[in-house]
Amino acid sequence: MKKDELFNMEGGTRLTLLLVDSELELVPREFWSHPAVVQNARKRGKRPHMVLLDSSLHHSLFANPDERNRRGRPDIVHQFLLLSLDSVLNQQRRLGIYVHTRNDQLIWVDPATRLPKNYNRYSGLFEELLMTGSVPSGREPLLISTEKMDLCSSIELIRSGMDPEGSGTKIILLHPEGELTESWNMFSKAVKQEGNKQIICLVGGFSSGDFRSPVGDISDIRVALPGGMLKVWTVISELLVGFRIACSEEAVFLKEH
Repeated sequence: MKKDELFNMEGGTRLTLLLVDSELELVPREFWSHPAVVQNARKRGKRPHMVLLDSSLHHSLFANPDERNRRGRPDIVHQFLLLSLDSVLNQQRRLGIYVHTRNDQLIWVDPATRLPKNYNRYSGLFEELLMTGSVPSGREPLLISTEKMDLCSSIELIRSGMDPEGSGTKIILLHPEGELTESWNMFSKAVKQEGNKQIICLVGGFSSGDFRSPVGDISDIRVALPGGMLKVWTVISELLVGFRIACSEEAVFLKEH
């Protein structure tokens, strides 16, 4: 199979990446008057309720160690989106990109989005998104944020877009306690043996702790990638490459049969 034929492939299996329970949120109301929040907001020419919660700036807000070590990580979402949007798989239009937040907001990302690589510009963009619900305003948006969309509802919305009957969708949860497997082997089985047309991978959007949403009730299988406790961006990289390998096998398989 020629390189161009694989790159321009249409009608094949689609991968959707859903970053679950992402620690992306505006500063909560109870901290609007906190000195660290006021100082940072004033420096940026904004009001306290208009800025992202960021642990590097607002680390002193939380007394509970679990909260302090987990919340305020918009940088994880930034890295996830940069990797996904710049991937070859996204250029092939075979990738769906979504972010689910701790406050049950679902963010849809247009594959044509050119996300700022500068973190400060990214922060401003997502502050506007969480405030207004879509960016850019005044024309067809590239980013859309919904309210009151828990994980179950989010997955149903995503699944119905490609697979209304839900018969050809497989939901895979990435979890350190899952069955150990290589990503390409996992995808190859789901595509060639099971015939799935859409695969949704659930990846935690937090740095410590476990999922807050009922992921075990939603996913079909739970898997772990080799390497132990991996960073979110490492997991995403493995999934993107593994799926491309599986797509190559899928193309050869379809051609031979």
